Amino acid sequence: MRNKIICLFLLLSSLNSGYLLPSQNDTAGVNPATLKNILKKTAEYCERLKKMALFFVCHENIEEKIYFYNRTRVYVSEDHESSTPLQKVNLKQRRMKRSTYVYDYQMIKKGDKEEEKRILLKEGRKEKNVENAELKIRGYKAKFLVYGPVGFLSYYWQNHFTYEIIGQDEINGIKTIVISASPTEPREENYYFGKIWVDEKDFSILKIMWDAKTLEGYEEKAFPGVTKSLSWEVFYEVEKNKVRFPSRQLIKDIYLTEAGKKHPRFLTTFVYDNYKFFTVETEIIYE
Repeated sequence: MRNKIICLFLLLSSLNSGYLLPSQNDTAGVNPATLKNILKKTAEYCERLKKMALFFVCHENIEEKIYFYNRTRVYVSEDHESSTPLQKVNLKQRRMKRSTYVYDYQMIKKGDKEEEKRILLKEGRKEKNVENAELKIRGYKAKFLVYGPVGFLSYYWQNHFTYEIIGQDEINGIKTIVISASPTEPREENYYFGKIWVDEKDFSILKIMWDAKTLEGYEEKAFPGVTKSLSWEVFYEVEKNKVRFPSRQLIKDIYLTEAGKKHPRFLTTFVYDNYKFFTVETEIIYE
């Protein structure tokens, strides 16, 4: 399978231009009139994030599980118009491959230049020290994850999405308002649907869920009798200077069979910890 790389932060050209709770779908007590204020405050947050000089490192701890199956057929209740039992495709797990990696992740933004690098520190139980390493996972991956909110809520992109308050939620004790974002029209760049969890107090972004159907290269149909469903969530629970950084990333690619069964295809978990922040040196030009 070819790796899929999703650039959640739309690079310089665009820059310059908890878990779900039962109450998530309950909009009681949420005043729709506050949406305008939420969008204003989240845009201000994104502008502050865009303009910040950044230099940080952290550990990126990854666990990837890949499942392999044999296709089988199961018989279900007989067709009322035929004595022949109906057959539907099902999957029988053959094996599961588990891989773990620890990377030293570094990101620098200085002026209009952004750069991210990785050093592979550990693969399985083996210690490593591989500089300029690529992510070894087979599933989906993203670049510049810290800028995930910008693609939905910056001043520029708010002109290209429609928004709706869809509920309230709580993530690690922090109360949030959940809004949905939908593109105003089909386009090649940043054509994503999603849900965003906004801190009620400071309007920072605690979580984003991307709708997989609009991710580039994603196909719902796997093979005859089997479709796929992808869930992609990113949590921003690390705070520094009133800006939030990624803490967790959960990617679930699931097979759905004609027989009504769900079977995992890829399960990938990212945990970001051991953050260290540094001052970005500025260059003074004398004329």
